[in-house]
Amino acid sequence: MTARILLAEDNQRLREMLQTFLASQGHQVVAAPDGHSALAALERGGIDLVLLDLKLPGIGGVEILKKLRTTPGLSALPVVVMTGVYRGAGYAAAAEKLGVKAYLEKPFSREAFLEAVRSCLPEQPAEPELADLLVELHNSRATGTLELADATRITLVQGEPLSFVSREFFNYLVATGHLGAADREKFLPDGAPRLTLIEAGLISYEELAEQSRLFLSKRLSDALEAGQKARFTKGFKPPELPLCPVSLPRLLYQASRSSASRFSSADYLARLGQLFPAKTSHYFRRSNLLTLGRDDIDLLELLSSGRRVEEIVAACADRNAAASFLNFLVRLGMLDLHTVPVADQGPDFPQKRLFNRPIEEVREADAAPLSFEDLVDEVSGSVELVVGEEGMAAPLSSHEIDFEQEVQRDFAAIQDKNYYEIFGLTQGAFSFNALKEAYFSKTRQYSAEKFMELSGATLSRAQDVLSHYANAYNTLSNVVAKERYDEILNANSVGVGGQRDDELQARIQFQSGKVFIDMEDYPNAERALQDAYTLDPQDAPTCAFLAWAIYKNPANAGSRASLDKCRMLLSKSLQMGRCAEAFSFRGWMLLDEGRDGLAESEFQKALRLSNRERLAQAGMRLINERREAEKKGLFKRIFG
Repeated sequence: MTARILLAEDNQRLREMLQTFLASQGHQVVAAPDGHSALAALERGGIDLVLLDLKLPGIGGVEILKKLRTTPGLSALPVVVMTGVYRGAGYAAAAEKLGVKAYLEKPFSREAFLEAVRSCLPEQPAEPELADLLVELHNSRATGTLELADATRITLVQGEPLSFVSREFFNYLVATGHLGAADREKFLPDGAPRLTLIEAGLISYEELAEQSRLFLSKRLSDALEAGQKARFTKGFKPPELPLCPVSLPRLLYQASRSSASRFSSADYLARLGQLFPAKTSHYFRRSNLLTLGRDDIDLLELLSSGRRVEEIVAACADRNAAASFLNFLVRLGMLDLHTVPVADQGPDFPQKRLFNRPIEEVREADAAPLSFEDLVDEVSGSVELVVGEEGMAAPLSSHEIDFEQEVQRDFAAIQDKNYYEIFGLTQGAFSFNALKEAYFSKTRQYSAEKFMELSGATLSRAQDVLSHYANAYNTLSNVVAKERYDEILNANSVGVGGQRDDELQARIQFQSGKVFIDMEDYPNAERALQDAYTLDPQDAPTCAFLAWAIYKNPANAGSRASLDKCRMLLSKSLQMGRCAEAFSFRGWMLLDEGRDGLAESEFQKALRLSNRERLAQAGMRLINERREAEKKGLFKRIFG
């Protein structure tokens, strides 16, 4: 029979010779140079026979035998022992008690080895499942031809499907409406290559490439669904054009999702429920190849908690789907299963980010405290406005009062005043020249040098004064922002006795910030919304829009602290009230990271709250465009 054999042998020359011989007999060989590798291969599953050297580095063969016989699902696995150390009938009898089917003492003959292998395998050949075969071909980067049961021949290059030949392809085009039945009979003789469609003017090259890729994906998916067998022949043959590469990890993931409802979690847990999963280096190499659903991403968060397989599955709403996903991760070599908790491996290559990870929630209490450097960065734009052109900020003279006292006086003066009153202006007698003169008159003394000499409460108040002047000036100097400000200021619903109170000021700053966002003036938007947040930190929309302004402000690009602050504000916004904009903003942040699956989930939440949410609609359009582009194969590359 054709079997999947684990060959655990530390002698490289012997291991390679036996591997070549077994492959010539039609077997698939998983080679392991030490005990740890052998156990990892056994835990991944799919092994039909173990060829075991008793003297292995790491974990010895006898210890592996004991683990096999005490592990559910592996206790009946046939084992052939190969040894050059433990000779004699006594050792052979002891091995037999451990369920060893054949005991070979080195050196052994080719005939004795072949007879031992054959004696341990069923007489009726049982070919490996297609999913296991595809994983093995992908792992070994095999190049050759895979022939399915329906005679479809698929060209694999370095473990990835690249092209195919199938007599059913033209019928598929007719069935899907891309080719007329009459044209099929008239222009396409039996055995014609796919490029004949273009040469005959029946289809464009782009459409042919797209439909070829969809057909190949469907053929493999149907074969996996039906549990078909396949035969692989090594050796490169020129593939038929056009090329239509398919990502095997993505295909296998989609197949596991499709069959999840029929996957038996009970059987899976009976075999492997007591084992502990641990991430391998392949986890990091292959995770970014996949676009996982939200439930699967949530499950990944449970993997590093030292839980058994049964505990992880029990924590998920759909147990069959969870067990199916874990089975997929183990099959693809992204997880190993161990009898005791084992630390996760890390990436064995440089990796900037991992797309398929849970959404990071940053609590307000965990946000880093504002340092002096942060403070300088935050007010630097305002300081620049204060200093103005060269020579604008004259040094303080000896006649001026102490700077700290001036700060205290200015801070008291801005209380309970609207933006006009701060500069001694009124709506009826307003001019931009008067605004500019008043602004620079008030801020001239706030030079960068003087500002940085302050500390403690005075520094905080100076920051508030400077930020308040800058926000007032930016709002009144912009026509659109000023009109919005005047509308709110003239409203009678907010305010006491015509005087500005915190609620009025928070609304003014919030509306000003939204105007600046619409104008894509994100630095001023951040300043205005920060003031609104200071006045009313429990307003959900204010938290959300401030997060978006910080995220979009070019000055914050690459700042981890700014990104954490955005996440904290969005989390806070969603905790206080279900805000459609907060879901949209978080969706775009995820989209920018390339995490389309989580981004789509956030956009859908936003649209459920408000089906006209503009940013959510734009995000969904972009995701759909990416999927269409992927279907057409525009951004596909051969893996490896």
